[in-house]
Amino acid sequence: MPGAERRFYVTQQGLGKDLVLSGTEHNHLANVLRLRVGEEVIIVCGDEFDYLYEIVSITKSQTNLSLAKKRLNTYNPKKAVTVHIGVIKHDNLALAVEKLNEIGVTEVVLFKSARCQNTPVKLDKLQSVANQSCKQCGRSVPLKISGVIGFDKLPKGALFADEKEKTSKFPNANTIIIGPEGGFTDSEREQLRKTGTPISLGARILRTETAAIVGATMLLSKMGEL
Repeated sequence: MPGAERRFYVTQQGLGKDLVLSGTEHNHLANVLRLRVGEEVIIVCGDEFDYLYEIVSITKSQTNLSLAKKRLNTYNPKKAVTVHIGVIKHDNLALAVEKLNEIGVTEVVLFKSARCQNTPVKLDKLQSVANQSCKQCGRSVPLKISGVIGFDKLPKGALFADEKEKTSKFPNANTIIIGPEGGFTDSEREQLRKTGTPISLGARILRTETAAIVGATMLLSKMGEL
């Protein structure tokens, strides 16, 4: 499993021969994993590569690394899938983002609709969740978090999860819309039906974060991306 590898995520691009880890990543390497000089780690930074570095030295505040080689990452998704999610509580969104990144979604777009909760949206923290999730699933390019868009800006031609729908056979598509807690209003559902395709996610009523994960999994499976 990729998660068994000692992987670290940094936000800087264009990694060179020498690299310094500090802060949380240094603490994880030195004090949690207790790695030692001479051992190798994998660094990812949001591009298509895994960077294999050797630990040169470890101090109290930083780890100094030297590049051994770089290789093309093999865990990044090959096909693009976007999931639109109605705004819910941050912790629930964070769970959805983490799992959607793990299974291979490429973008999450947040939107506001009539039944969305009036809660602060922390895009930077959600992006950090996606970044850190790469260390578990092996990706080097995390999914992108964007939004918050209005209901009227949702894409045409997309699938949308509808608890009143019976059809669970997914047509060809690369975008799915998941409503907030409480679902869509009748008016919103009617608008979505005019331009999109309703889809059932099964016989039970799911929470928004669960519906996002289930819907994306079904879509990715249909595309052969799982």
